[in-house]
Amino acid sequence: MFASRLHTRAVRPVLQSETMECGLACLAMVANAHRHDLDLPYLRALFPPSRRGMTFAEIVEVAGQIGLDAQGLAVSQVEELAGLKGPSILHWNGNHFVVLEKVVRGTYHVHDPAFGPRLYAREDMERYFAGVALEFEPRIDFKAVRASRKSLFWSVYRSCRGIEHTVGLIAVMSLAATLFALATPVFLQTAIDTVIPQYDLDLLTVVIVGLLLFTAFEAVSRWLRDLVTLRAATMFEIHFTRNIIGHALRLPLGFFESRHPGDFVTRLTSVDQIKTFLVTGFVSSIADGIMSVLLVGMMYYYAPAMAGVSVLTLVVAVLVRFATYPEIARATTLSLESRSEEQARLLDGLKQIAGLKASNTGGFFALKWLESFTRFANFGYRSKKLSIDADLYLHLIFALGTVATLYMGVTDVMKSTLSVGVLYAFFALRAAFFTTMNALIMSFLQLSVMRVHFGRLDDVLDETPEPASEGVHIARVIRHSVALEGLAVQFAANDAPLIAEVNLTIDIARHETLAIIGPSGCGKSSLLRILASLHPVRRGRLLVDGRPIDAFGVHEYRANIGCVFADDQLFAGTVAENVALYSPDISQAQIEAALDQVGLLDAVHGLPQGFATLLSAESPLLSTGQRRRLILARALCRRPRLLLLDEVTANLDPASEAELVQALLRFPAAKVFVTHSRHVLPYADRVLTVHGGTLVETRPGTAEAA
Repeated sequence: MFASRLHTRAVRPVLQSETMECGLACLAMVANAHRHDLDLPYLRALFPPSRRGMTFAEIVEVAGQIGLDAQGLAVSQVEELAGLKGPSILHWNGNHFVVLEKVVRGTYHVHDPAFGPRLYAREDMERYFAGVALEFEPRIDFKAVRASRKSLFWSVYRSCRGIEHTVGLIAVMSLAATLFALATPVFLQTAIDTVIPQYDLDLLTVVIVGLLLFTAFEAVSRWLRDLVTLRAATMFEIHFTRNIIGHALRLPLGFFESRHPGDFVTRLTSVDQIKTFLVTGFVSSIADGIMSVLLVGMMYYYAPAMAGVSVLTLVVAVLVRFATYPEIARATTLSLESRSEEQARLLDGLKQIAGLKASNTGGFFALKWLESFTRFANFGYRSKKLSIDADLYLHLIFALGTVATLYMGVTDVMKSTLSVGVLYAFFALRAAFFTTMNALIMSFLQLSVMRVHFGRLDDVLDETPEPASEGVHIARVIRHSVALEGLAVQFAANDAPLIAEVNLTIDIARHETLAIIGPSGCGKSSLLRILASLHPVRRGRLLVDGRPIDAFGVHEYRANIGCVFADDQLFAGTVAENVALYSPDISQAQIEAALDQVGLLDAVHGLPQGFATLLSAESPLLSTGQRRRLILARALCRRPRLLLLDEVTANLDPASEAELVQALLRFPAAKVFVTHSRHVLPYADRVLTVHGGTLVETRPGTAEAA
């Protein structure tokens, strides 16, 4: 059967009206199964399919717009389809999409938008299934959670499909394991009070067999609980981390420019702590609470006075725990913050290792990093020392309670008001009681630490995604122009503008070529990022075909542009992945054409594994100039209408620079060069110079490179 289908409804058939909207119809069925209420005309109005239909990449993108995260899977054997999270979308017969709802006893329940529900045998699936599937998970709407002031604990918990069922299993198995463990004191009492005095070997055999069976049941229950807990923890970690990362990648560029990547990465470690608490600690505390009541009841049954002393000991221990924990929580918070600083500094050093080695300053950097690491270690030491101190106080309290209880018990045995077996059984129950209650108390105290971890994630979750990630996506093409009206280039609303009153129109239809020059730091690159819609327009307007960019659509606008920025680097991946930027819609032919246009195709064919060669930002397989050209190919393969190029000819010799610029001029797109090279200027239709905080147009033949 499919993975847990809790939180989903039965698939409601949706039939396509046109040949090319099968993907949209399938997505409507999946969305409604995930408790949306969408029909095909509504989706068609928002996301009109093209004449070629929808691709898998477009289905993934539209799914994100309606709150579903999709994951593509290559499935080699049709039997593996039973393990998918249903309902899922299958590529069918090479040119069609269908919805697989479930697999029951070898029968595949399929909803075909062209015909309706169908049942298929394994042989039919092998004939029609094209080997690629999409499975879906509902996305956590952090914005809605914040707006409704719901507990993020419960929102995260409930959003993970099937988690309640799994948590229930964990609780039941924890309870079963503890109940089996409770039998040990009973067997112990029977052995001491009955078997030994009566020399009853038959009863001893019964006691031993019963003890073995109950011990085996306890061990199996704990094993099953740990196995289910591991599965639930992994499932929750994947779900929550994917939502956190997905939300972060939808945030504006400014969010990342104001934070160090190391700080963001270390914040994600909080997910592991949250996962451990929610899946393990929280569930265990439910079972611990129930068992504590049972244990106290059995203790009072055996020896009420000693049980009262034990409960009093626990009360004192709880007061000590709550008194010492706030300071431990503060030290833990400082430790986490200093860890972020240390990791950020280390990442900086690793990124700049070549410069450190060349300047013989690696040792000095290590000392600076050690300063951050020592701060982190000291806060960690303080947190652990406080915990050790608290454990000492608790040990003394428990020792005093044990001595007092033992004195009372031995006295009662000497008075013959209590048997030795009952005394043994009581102390076994008392040990289990303190262990259980300590775990329960620690779970409650962990709530304070969880607030720290959720607070570290709040910096990400409270940020509003940019419009490009939440807007309606409709395929649009820039036909005429992109214009800036009264634009000011400034970092913040109250800052003095670097460039004031920019009025500029780029003729997209004529494939106009512009060059922007000026001294370093004058705002050229920032202007280019505004043109790329990456920085907000604080004053003025960015118009696309005469309409504000928000009316045209930020996502649609970005689909029409290709960008190369001065700080762009290669990813750790293959040549093909670096050019396509992981987009499944970029074909091999597009990749090869783009590499050929920048003069890199022969060089790539000469690499050890060709297009499958692994590269990275520091890869020695390509020169600095070749890496820049490969990044340019990344922009060209998307076939943009507007190219925004920041120092694209850097690290090239004059001959290669001229060859590359001439190749770009032949590319059918408008182009904006931000450059310090005078060799680019003769090829520009217009040259714009940033001078004295204004953008001034000069003639190409007379412009001087800054």
